[in-house]
Amino acid sequence: MTDSLQGFDLLRARYAQSLPSKHEALADAWHAFVATPDERTLRAVHEQAHRLSGSAAVYGYEPLGDRARAIDCALCEWEDAPAASRDDARELPRRLAAPMQSLLDALRECAERGS
Repeated sequence: MTDSLQGFDLLRARYAQSLPSKHEALADAWHAFVATPDERTLRAVHEQAHRLSGSAAVYGYEPLGDRARAIDCALCEWEDAPAASRDDARELPRRLAAPMQSLLDALRECAERGS
């Protein structure tokens, strides 16, 4: 095995080991947003989803990345819409509940599998 492949395998293993903490961070951010749907808590959810959408596929977790990207895109669209025409932020927890639960479930499963 080449050094670069060994290096990537090491990075992938570290990423797999980080999945439980990624799950916890996203779940915490989501629960905080549901409890207090404001700009600060929304930003925390968006940041976690955005990071996962970019990193998951790189390390071989394409379905996880796809789920995170769906949330990332939905939040980008909401943020980019004119304030007068977008839903109130308090509606986002309801709208995003199913996709977020799907992402959290997938993240938990990946973390439990470790692969």
